[in-house]
Amino acid sequence: MIAPFTIDPANSMNIVSTKESKIAGMLCLAVFASLTFIMSLVFYPSQLTTVVSGAIGSLMQNLTYSAGHQGFLISLTALILLTAWQRRRANNNLHLLIQLGLLLVLSFGAKTVLKELTQSPRPYTETLTELQVIDSPPSFYNLTVDEKNDRIHQVDDQVSKWRTKHWIGETDYSFPSGHTIFVSICVLFFGGLFASQGRYALSALVITWAVGVAASRLWLGMHRPVDLFASMVFALILYISIPSRYPILDKVLSKIKNR
Repeated sequence: MIAPFTIDPANSMNIVSTKESKIAGMLCLAVFASLTFIMSLVFYPSQLTTVVSGAIGSLMQNLTYSAGHQGFLISLTALILLTAWQRRRANNNLHLLIQLGLLLVLSFGAKTVLKELTQSPRPYTETLTELQVIDSPPSFYNLTVDEKNDRIHQVDDQVSKWRTKHWIGETDYSFPSGHTIFVSICVLFFGGLFASQGRYALSALVITWAVGVAASRLWLGMHRPVDLFASMVFALILYISIPSRYPILDKVLSKIKNR
């Protein structure tokens, strides 16, 4: 008698195809973009001279830090470890790790190039202009780093330090948003993997975090909505372009195994 065909739930991630994972990632990004659009109606334009409570300031700071150089490695490590645990019996984890590495490296390099090509002033330079410490947003970028920081310190009594501490740390251009590119890649990659495995709560958690990061960038005066949505499109193009499987890697691993 032939035993009925069954699927081991622990190995369900092996059955999910790369195509399904990519489609799930794109659906997650669509949800992220939709929620960000709604959120941008609330947070943009932000009145950057308003009084800020410590709780709100701390929340926005930690959200932006979680996707910036201060904490993106912590966020990335947590997501990788969580994914590794969920996919501990999958056989294509090395392929996915390579894909993730390529996504991050290429996005960082392209973001730097795009900022220099577009040279879009950050929104907070408009506030500095209104407060008459610079002549115009473009003129801010003709200053040295020390001069930029000095102009920002001149508005310390009019703008909350929860905001100005971030302005001092980020005096480069606005377009695109590096933070949003990073969280968009996380939504596409990790959110897509979780959703394709039926781990919808984890996928929703990644999307919620990403929306929070996007909100923090608007609230701090670092970006405009167009910066955020262009970053999502850019991340999507990379995600579609970079393959999830590498046949050469399989051949190399097979040769090593057979030795």
